[in-house]
Amino acid sequence: MASEIYNGKLLRFKFNEKKFLHATSCKLDFATKLEEIATKDTNGTVVIPSNYSWTGSTEALLSNLPTGDLEHVTFDDILKLKLAGTQIDVDFTTDVTGDIIYTGKAFIENAGITSTVGESVKVTVSFRGNGDLTQDTVS
Repeated sequence: MASEIYNGKLLRFKFNEKKFLHATSCKLDFATKLEEIATKDTNGTVVIPSNYSWTGSTEALLSNLPTGDLEHVTFDDILKLKLAGTQIDVDFTTDVTGDIIYTGKAFIENAGITSTVGESVKVTVSFRGNGDLTQDTVS
């Protein structure tokens, strides 16, 4: 059954159909380019929506993949794809039947590691969509 209110623990990114291991937060952003038009018949500028773009980011705890785990991807896996300039498939989903799923292709833009005394090591990954992001329903 679809969630009435989405559970933040369930909503996460998948990269090439694998969940990002030990993710703690994720964010999906949409932006629309607005073209400004001014003519001799207007007193100000008029904006017309043009193309859109999308980006995403996620934070996780740095960890090794448990032996035999085929469902997750680690920061090291993501970093290899970034350094190779590989386009990836991205899903933003709860995997709950009836919930919304966003899918598209992207390039990893940034990847980083933060190590602070007294805290678990954190990693961040951000990516930029390449083309359309589609919205569907988990079936």
